[in-house]
Amino acid sequence: MAHREIARDGDEERASYVAPSPRREIASSFALLGWTAFGGPAAHVALFNETFVKRAPRPWMTSGTFAELLALGQCLPGPTSTQMSFAIGIARGGVAGGALSGTLFQYPGLLLMSLAGAGAAETLVNPGQTLRALAGGLSAAGAGLIASAAASLTRSRAKTATTKVLCATSAVVACYRQTAWLFPALIAFGGCATTCEARARERWAKKEDGETRGAREDASGDEDAEEVAHLGLTPAVGGCLIVGWIVALVALGIAVSKTDYASNKELHWFEAFWRTGSIIFGGGQVVLPLLLNDVVQYETTCSIASGATSCVRSESLTSWVTEEQFFAGLAMAQAMPGPLFNLSAYLGAVAARRAGVNVVVGIMCAWFGLFGPGVILIFAVLPFWGKFRKWRVYRRALPGLNASAVGLVVAAAFNIAFKVKSLSPFPNATVCIGMICTFCVHVVKLPRGTWTLIQAPLVVVLGGLLGLIAHGTGMN
Repeated sequence: MAHREIARDGDEERASYVAPSPRREIASSFALLGWTAFGGPAAHVALFNETFVKRAPRPWMTSGTFAELLALGQCLPGPTSTQMSFAIGIARGGVAGGALSGTLFQYPGLLLMSLAGAGAAETLVNPGQTLRALAGGLSAAGAGLIASAAASLTRSRAKTATTKVLCATSAVVACYRQTAWLFPALIAFGGCATTCEARARERWAKKEDGETRGAREDASGDEDAEEVAHLGLTPAVGGCLIVGWIVALVALGIAVSKTDYASNKELHWFEAFWRTGSIIFGGGQVVLPLLLNDVVQYETTCSIASGATSCVRSESLTSWVTEEQFFAGLAMAQAMPGPLFNLSAYLGAVAARRAGVNVVVGIMCAWFGLFGPGVILIFAVLPFWGKFRKWRVYRRALPGLNASAVGLVVAAAFNIAFKVKSLSPFPNATVCIGMICTFCVHVVKLPRGTWTLIQAPLVVVLGGLLGLIAHGTGMN
């Protein structure tokens, strides 16, 4: 059923009549995004914000709803950008729309990393200078998109003194330290802060003006919950999915503990990736240490000579992949479109080749294992989110939840900008490319229509071309 939304872009408001998007519109939008989504999860979120909220002639959702989905994804285990790709499709086209949008967003990176893993040699050489230049330009464009998204989201979601402080606090803490539990903890802290503030304000209002003003403020807060066209599954089915995810996690752990690796390689692969995907928060960068610990095993050999004991730590012959292969795959994953979690497809392929198992089986065990929990949970939680987002306690917490989630995007903007410069083969030129791309996506206004939908992907392509030009002209 069609509905009317007010889309806010900073202090500007515009009313537009928004009808549910047909699957053709979802397909046309995400087909291009899947091949141009470089730069990591924060850049992907920026792409979604530019394409479906800021620049769209008919916004798919308001900036408030987008910020809610961002906070929800940050609080759930799994890759945030992947969960948002499914959630945006669900909100526009139901379960089928979510499956379509998520699949189109994932498959380019899955395909490329699977091919890389299937054709990988036992040792992989470093990428050539041309590929490094292309990756440097694409990364600079991604950093520009993140900066634009951080500025837009901060302006729209951090308007009061409290939310500005929460946004800044979240950004500073996330810049200083990144751990698996930190992101949901910061978001929860923001929600608690604005909840306490709202209750204190209501008590003060009741003392001054009586019950009438407090009730009016509470009612106005409930009206801010904007309608979402689709929530996908029913709460009953969502609850079953959550139970199934937990049962699978426990059952896989028990099964692995009672079997040996040599005769059950596929089960051990799937369990390791499923376990990692079930406990990780914060996206790809946080998952890397856990993956490295699972897929690369070491053994210690000790010897006694002249009464002294010396020990040497080396990779085990039963290691799923070598350390060199792991980091070579990581370098390729960072230069590919889509989530960094697609590294799992590469690791599954290499592990299968080393073990003499069918490569497709290895890819499916690793890729579905790592992505499965996060995708299941976003489908399962959305119907509950559609209900509790209208609760008074949630409305009180929402400003803090959104402000803290936006702070994480701000932190990513700084972290990624510094990292892109340090890794680039031409650091000074990379800064210039990032500035150009930020200007093109944040300041340049193209005519509304098709051009606005493809503006962000075009900026990514521009960044890659500028990287190749910088390499060809011998810039530093």
